[in-house]
Amino acid sequence: MPGGVRFDYRGARVLITGGSNGIGLACARAYAAAGAKVVITGRKARADDYGHDLSDFDYRPVDVDSRDELLALAASLDALDILVNNAGGTQDSEWDHDGFDKSIRVNLASAFHLSVACKPLLEASRLEGGASIIAIASMTAFFGSLWTPGYGPAKAGLVQMVKTLGHSWGGAGIRANAVAAGLTRTNLTAAAIDSLPGLKEQTLARQGLKRVGAVNDIAPAVLFLSSPAASWITGQTLNVDGGFTTGM
Repeated sequence: MPGGVRFDYRGARVLITGGSNGIGLACARAYAAAGAKVVITGRKARADDYGHDLSDFDYRPVDVDSRDELLALAASLDALDILVNNAGGTQDSEWDHDGFDKSIRVNLASAFHLSVACKPLLEASRLEGGASIIAIASMTAFFGSLWTPGYGPAKAGLVQMVKTLGHSWGGAGIRANAVAAGLTRTNLTAAAIDSLPGLKEQTLARQGLKRVGAVNDIAPAVLFLSSPAASWITGQTLNVDGGFTTGM
């Protein structure tokens, strides 16, 4: 964690979809460093198939495009305090019907199905400040992008979904929030940042802080929102974007 920030998640049970890389992995490492027991999912068959160490986590191969696999994942858990719906990404040919539909399934429907399946576990949580669902959204939830006709609307759906969950499930002791990440360098975005004409330059022109984000810029916001310090925050989306949403 940067800058002397410390969280205590000893005894907490955390599930992070897409925790094998990128923002999800940064969150997994931060929760584990704070004492949590962390389950992560990924698309490869085994944790050893990745080029980095995942031995601190309970790795589960899951295709988030499969509702059955998501429901089986929830059923395999005996307890849960925090669910981070992180898995997602742009799909090939989103301007085609099949690509659009897949993007909605992977980025939005998966988060709904897993959240609903995990609700009984989260209701049983005794985590201080309440159980939490955190969704990883994006600036494309608020701004149009010619590259993401499916991904952007799906991320906008996540923003609305946490409002609905926060309103509907608060009485069950479950909070729901989102972190909307600005342009952040990950294994999935690096190629686009480095090669798409104008993407980086146009983004930085709107920003106050004038740099591309790193995964460790996003993880502390996630840990804050699921912590007791945020116990009266639900249904909200925190923009972690270097000031992109304040620019013109």
